[in-house]
Amino acid sequence: MNRRLAGEIVGCLRTPAPQNLHFERWKARRDWEHTLEWLDHSGLALLFWDRLVSLGQEDAIPHEIGERLERNLASHRLRVAAMVEEFDSINWCLEKAGVKYVALKGFALIPEYSSDIYLRTTYDYDYLLPQDSVERAEAALKAGGYLRKEDPQDHPIVYFHHGCPPRTPLSRDDLYSAAFPRTVELHYLFWDEGLVKIPLGWAVDPLAQPRLRDLGAIVRPRELPALGRPVRFYALSEEDELIFQVLHAFRHILQNWCRLCSLLDIAYFLNHRALDTVFWDQFLERLGSSRLLSEIVGVVFLLAAGVFGAAIPASVSASSNRRLRRSLCLWVDRYGLDSAFCNFSENKFSLFLHREFIQDEADWREILRIRLFPMQRPNQGFQSSTPTFSSRFAASWRRGIHVAQRMLYHLMAAIRYGLESPRWNRARSRSR
Repeated sequence: MNRRLAGEIVGCLRTPAPQNLHFERWKARRDWEHTLEWLDHSGLALLFWDRLVSLGQEDAIPHEIGERLERNLASHRLRVAAMVEEFDSINWCLEKAGVKYVALKGFALIPEYSSDIYLRTTYDYDYLLPQDSVERAEAALKAGGYLRKEDPQDHPIVYFHHGCPPRTPLSRDDLYSAAFPRTVELHYLFWDEGLVKIPLGWAVDPLAQPRLRDLGAIVRPRELPALGRPVRFYALSEEDELIFQVLHAFRHILQNWCRLCSLLDIAYFLNHRALDTVFWDQFLERLGSSRLLSEIVGVVFLLAAGVFGAAIPASVSASSNRRLRRSLCLWVDRYGLDSAFCNFSENKFSLFLHREFIQDEADWREILRIRLFPMQRPNQGFQSSTPTFSSRFAASWRRGIHVAQRMLYHLMAAIRYGLESPRWNRARSRSR
């Protein structure tokens, strides 16, 4: 990507909205080609186009780029309509089976985290449910025509509809198509402690206070599919929903892939609820005495504020000042804000952040081994049951190229991590 152009795009999405845009130096299509891929993967493409339209600045970017973004938005509107219908059918499938659930992310984030349901790109349906309900939920999904995806990890449990198996996108436009498959993810853990080796010490049951939501209050009724019934679903309480969004972003940061739109969602929420003192008092009370959870909230809020100009409420800021270690603030300033622009995927400096939360040396050695040189097979796109020799060869060739690229990336990123470690340790010591 063109980092300077990416910086201008992020600046365009900050709060408050800029009065003047500075895209005139990037009027040629070639200036946008590599950055468009970053824009799609960051989840910012539709939000960026909507901001340009709202400012009356569509002509600030090349005409063919604007046409492409407008086409993607039109495709995504059809995708959302299809997803609403599918989402409703999954909810009914679970409810008829007597499964207690709450929907995570996706439609549950509108309007608190984004103003428009059509501007958030999402690729799956996430549900949190009690562990003792997993078998019933799986049986209900199988009866509804869903198949379990083979995965070495047992959490979350991933399903896909038998008619729409997972596959890699055919093009960037495919990411917005109604035909691009979605998956269903069943979570029985609010926070997967075993995955990141960070015990929060947060003894709260998020399923104890579900909210009943009505999608008709989010989407204009005339734009909903003709289902003959309200599209209702259960969601987390407002406090727990924000905690989950923070933990979700933090976990992806530690795993070197957190889309910028996750931070923008949180920034949007912070800006629109900044003056709601009742909510923030309840939120701080919900965090309880968990120091690690409070620090994670502080780190993610600082990133959202630094990248997108979020307004951190005074009571939350005061709490963070008391509980947030200087080394964590230093990491945000030294590495976090810059890494966010590449979705935390161009380096392994998030290991410095991860180390701050790990006490056990054996756990840390395991994390280093897995994160520096992860040994796993690449995801494979779906193939027909009778692939030709040429298609098999082409798929094998693409996988080989992908594996070689990933090996080179991990090698170079590990070298950079090793070279940067002494500098980080010195800066960390001085911050004390």
